[in-house]
Amino acid sequence: MQFSYRVINEEMRVTNGVMEAVDLEAARRQAIENQWQVISLVRVSGLSSMLAMSFKNKVKYESIAAFCSQMAMMIRSGANLVRGLEILQVQMEDKRLQEVVGTIHRGVSRGDSLSAAMRECEGALPELLINLVSVGEESGNLDSVLVSMAEYYERENFIRKKVSSAAIYPIVLTVVLIGLVVLFMNFILPEITDLMKGNGQSLPAPTQMIVDTADFLQSNGLYLILSIVALVSLMARVFKIPKYRYYLDAFLLRIPLLGKNMKDVVIARFSRTLALFLHSSLPIVPILNSLENIVGNEVPRLAVARSKDRIIRGETMALAFGVEPFFDPLVIQMMSIGEETGRMEELMVEVANHYDKRVEIGLTRLVALVEPIFTVIIGVFAGGLIIAIALPIFNMASGVSGAR
Repeated sequence: MQFSYRVINEEMRVTNGVMEAVDLEAARRQAIENQWQVISLVRVSGLSSMLAMSFKNKVKYESIAAFCSQMAMMIRSGANLVRGLEILQVQMEDKRLQEVVGTIHRGVSRGDSLSAAMRECEGALPELLINLVSVGEESGNLDSVLVSMAEYYERENFIRKKVSSAAIYPIVLTVVLIGLVVLFMNFILPEITDLMKGNGQSLPAPTQMIVDTADFLQSNGLYLILSIVALVSLMARVFKIPKYRYYLDAFLLRIPLLGKNMKDVVIARFSRTLALFLHSSLPIVPILNSLENIVGNEVPRLAVARSKDRIIRGETMALAFGVEPFFDPLVIQMMSIGEETGRMEELMVEVANHYDKRVEIGLTRLVALVEPIFTVIIGVFAGGLIIAIALPIFNMASGVSGAR
């Protein structure tokens, strides 16, 4: 169950939040253990609980990278883990991460391992991070694992920010276009239409087409919006089915430039994660099981699954992955060399770095291509609106001059 609380914390500040507990009494005990003075504590139910989970669940990759980096420094310095978590909770600027670190601190204080305490965070932290922290605890190289994970999430955060920055320009232009259309249809077009009808003139074909479109949207706009929402919801459900998700991902990978960038991102993520797992000395089958869920695309996921079956049957990694068309020859060659020389981890890091550079170049090209394309689209729409405004004015002017 979830309980919404308002308390005075150990720093004598009033704070609000949501905690997980078996019942109300357990929630009260948890608040007392945290040295909080309870102002209010009520159960969150139904829609409120769902909204709280959806808005509070995930920690940003940027914050996860900072957490891993600082945890590694704490462990290397020989500091007590409980004390280190207390310091981190105060230092972290991300409020959601502060809550997560608080949950981890309570778990470790009870005697749980770091990975077990991280699992209590209800999906706030990625499963990959928790699994590798568990492996690091068992192998005794937790600080090294945390450093690697910090680098991994810094890279993932960089890629996400690049993609987000590429989307800003189209979004801004789309908003501008919508604003122009609303302004034209609600203020300029009615004035022109009334003026033309008052003079007994008919509207030009482009203007009449826009008038008919505006009338249709005003009459059926609500139904159109509901239909679009229903269609999007249906498509979202359909594409959650692996079979149809595969078709969508395969189609996206075939789109020029975009598909190549997506493939490079997946291969970079695959190579870096494989190197992380190899560094942790895990058996190859559990590694491949985890990689299936990390690549983020159904096409390479099935390729990894098929390769795993071949490896279980006794084939080498290079042979198993070599028959899959998704993976480039460079990746297969590096796998083969790595198996022969025993430097698989090192070579996979090099492959990841190579594809990271390709991703940067590809995203830069994509951004450079998106801007002129959307500029042309906006220009076409704006030009059409200008023509639709100008034609009636020219017709009226020519009618007045002809009357003279």
